Amino acid sequence: MNVTSDMKKTAAAICFLLMCLLLGSCKKTDLTASYLYIDTAAFHVDMTNFNEDFSAGYDQGELDCIASHNFPDAWVIVNGKDLGTWELPCKIPVLADEAVSVKIYPGIKMNGVSTMRPRYPFADAIEQNITLKHSEITKVSDIPFKYYSTTQFKVIENFERDYNGYFSSEDSNGVNFEHIYDDQNPTNRIGRISLEDSNTDFNVISSTMKFNTVEYVFLEMDYRCDVENAQIYAGVLINKPTSALTTDEPLVVVNASPKWKKIYINLTQAVLRNHTSNAVGYKVYLSGGRSDSTPVHYYFDNIKVIYR
Repeated sequence: MNVTSDMKKTAAAICFLLMCLLLGSCKKTDLTASYLYIDTAAFHVDMTNFNEDFSAGYDQGELDCIASHNFPDAWVIVNGKDLGTWELPCKIPVLADEAVSVKIYPGIKMNGVSTMRPRYPFADAIEQNITLKHSEITKVSDIPFKYYSTTQFKVIENFERDYNGYFSSEDSNGVNFEHIYDDQNPTNRIGRISLEDSNTDFNVISSTMKFNTVEYVFLEMDYRCDVENAQIYAGVLINKPTSALTTDEPLVVVNASPKWKKIYINLTQAVLRNHTSNAVGYKVYLSGGRSDSTPVHYYFDNIKVIYR
C-alpha cells in the first residue's frame, strides 16, 4: 500500500474543498458609482423668519444684504463619511445605490486667496436624504443654508439710505461714499468712491465696534472699479485704554476690476490678539488711490461685519 500517495491525494482533496468554500463565501464588491451633482445656483441663504429668529428688525434691503453670498465650494459628508471639498459646479461619485444622508457645508475663499478655502463659519450645514442609483446623476437643486443662531452683525451697509450710517472719511479731502444707483443693476443702490481732480486717494473708516467673547469675525463686501487691477487696502484700527493712538493692523490688499467680486476678510486674529490687551474698540477701514491723472471710481455694496 502506498501510504504517501494516499496522503497526497487526501491533502489535495482537502485543499480543493477549502478553495471551493472560500470562493463560495466571497462576494464581489460592486464599485459602480452613483453621482451627486451640485450646481452653483443651488446655494442660497434661507432668510425665512430671520427677524423673528434673531429678535431683529431689519428691513428688506438689510435682509438682502445679510443674504448676499458667494460660496464657491461644497464640503460634503455622505452617511457620516467625509467626501472632501468640491468646487462648484461638481459631480461627486458615491459608492451607494440607496437612500443616503447628505450633509453639505458652504465653503469660501478666505481673504480672496484661491488656496485658502475653509468652511464658512457662520452657516450651519444643510442635511438632506437623497436616493442614489448606480451610474445615474442625482441633482441637488435647492440647498438653503441658515446662519447659526449665535451670529451677530455689527455693520450692514447696503447704501439704500441717503447718508453714510457706518463710514466716515479720514483723508484730507473728505472723500467718502456717494450713494448711487448701479448702472449694471439700476434698481440697486451702491456706494461709490470718486477719485477725480485733486483727489488722489481715499480712506474711509467705520464707526467703533466692540466685541465680547468671539470665535470668528469677518468683514464681507462686494467691490469693483472702473480701472483694471486697482488696489483696495483693508485693515483694522484698534483703540486701547493705555494709549491715545490707535494700532493699525493691515490685513489684505485686493485687486479690483470692472467685474463685481465678493471677498471674505478674516478679522478674527486681529481682534483676538488685541482682546487680551483690553482693547476698547475696533474700526475697519478701506483705502485706495490712483497712480496718475486718470479719474478712478471704486464701487462697493453689501458691506458686513459679522461675528459669533
